[in-house]
Amino acid sequence: MQWFPKTIEAGRLKWLFLFRMITCTFLTGTIILIFVNGRVPTFQHYWSTAVVIVVISSYALAVVYYQLAPMFFGSGLQILIQMFADTIMASILIILTGGVDSAIAFTLIIVVVNSSFLGGFKISFIAATLSALAWSGIVDLHYYGYLPGLPPLGASMSSSELALTILVNSGATYLVAILGGYLSSQLDISSRALETSLASFDRLSELNDSIIQSIDTALITLDMRGLILSINRAGRQMLKLTYDEVRGRSWRLFFPELNDSSFLDALRRRSAEGLTFKHIRAADQAELVLEIGLMDLVDKANESWGQLLVAQDRTALSRMQAEIKRNEHLAALGELAAALAHEVRTPLAAMSGSWNMMSNQNISEEDRKHLIVIIGREMDRLSGLVDDFLAYARPSSGDPQPIDLNQLINDQLHVFRSWKGDEVAIDRELREIPLVYFDYGKLTQVVFNLLQNAIEAAEPTRALKLAVATQLSQERPGYATLMVQDNGRGIPEDKLRNIFLPFFTTKPNGTGLGLATVWRIVQKGNGFIQVASRQGVGATFTVSLPLARKGERGDASEV
Repeated sequence: MQWFPKTIEAGRLKWLFLFRMITCTFLTGTIILIFVNGRVPTFQHYWSTAVVIVVISSYALAVVYYQLAPMFFGSGLQILIQMFADTIMASILIILTGGVDSAIAFTLIIVVVNSSFLGGFKISFIAATLSALAWSGIVDLHYYGYLPGLPPLGASMSSSELALTILVNSGATYLVAILGGYLSSQLDISSRALETSLASFDRLSELNDSIIQSIDTALITLDMRGLILSINRAGRQMLKLTYDEVRGRSWRLFFPELNDSSFLDALRRRSAEGLTFKHIRAADQAELVLEIGLMDLVDKANESWGQLLVAQDRTALSRMQAEIKRNEHLAALGELAAALAHEVRTPLAAMSGSWNMMSNQNISEEDRKHLIVIIGREMDRLSGLVDDFLAYARPSSGDPQPIDLNQLINDQLHVFRSWKGDEVAIDRELREIPLVYFDYGKLTQVVFNLLQNAIEAAEPTRALKLAVATQLSQERPGYATLMVQDNGRGIPEDKLRNIFLPFFTTKPNGTGLGLATVWRIVQKGNGFIQVASRQGVGATFTVSLPLARKGERGDASEV
């Protein structure tokens, strides 16, 4: 069983020293008041000298306990020395200031409190026992007249009153010991728990800081004004700046490409998936491709206190993707050349055969005219094939401008009806949307090709129905969608993934370049196209087109 703590905390010694000094000062003032008011009738010069010596000794002991004792004694011996010395000093002061009637009899209680603060339950009970014995001795000495200068209490107090005085004061001492010991033990438990929590917090903080500094993603914390609070190692390497060079400055100074309000709006809308842009680094003028995201930082009350800027260097990945795209383009060119050669061979063979037959002198004039018609037809077919191929192979973004998509669709449907008459039922659902940013002629070609494709997919035995709809894109903020749906034969699942490839067609007389050209036009205009189909039910083509932003050509102020 361990009675004494292994060590006494420096902080606890410091507070105990301060408490002792305050107590000694309070006692000094109290003793002065006692003598000034004549509470000790047998006041003598030597008596006051003794009191002054005891008070000065109390101050000196407080300094000794705090400064010298830890240097020469273990914690157990320190506590014992302080406990016995404090009990003796308190007893002397009580005797010198009136014995049982002393106004500072509470000093024995203070001894118990001090001991509890140093050693807990066990030490507080030892101190309580010493204080109870000291108080009993003082009362007995005073009762029988053995205290110099103080009259005996035997004449005015019975033995039962004597016993009651000793019992009450000793009981109060033990009650203080219980309370002080409990509070001291709780303080020890709280201190250990706090130390454990602080150690765990320090470890977690170090781990968190190590993770943040080790990852290759730039993390920049900002306050509500957009000023930089912290930046990790990857962020400093990305900017090639030190922490002192960026601290307290606006993050927009280091990413001037994002200062435009439209970019900031897009960044906030796409904070989860990030926004990719080209960045010219100010430190060395290097061109980087960055993917950046901006998200709010919230506290436990779910209130925002700042923002986290997350940036990744996609330069190497972008170059790799560009290289892959170039290789894919070369491979596609090879496939296109082979497909084009295959498609051209048929009309050339027909033209060559017809020409050879015309070289025969025995051919009739009627057959000659027929062969000339065949050659002309195949030449037209060959010319159309080349035109379609060039439209696919060399599409341009044209002259993009803000366009009212609903008005364009209405115009095309009007032309479509004049062409097909009333044999096609069209269900249109054109919701109110902002202007889109696209080339008018190219977009007209996309809409017309999709409508024509829907007609060519119709079942001969079923009345053709088309559904045309527009709305804001739910999947892509900043985009509007055009949907064209038919009730035709549908596209088999195994052929659905090839529907936009050049020269791929499921129609007997198709060239396979119509949908491929639509795909290239949409792609060139920064749009997206998707297809969904069920065989025997029909197909749905969905085109996503970018919305016009303020400041772009045309009047897009209402966007």
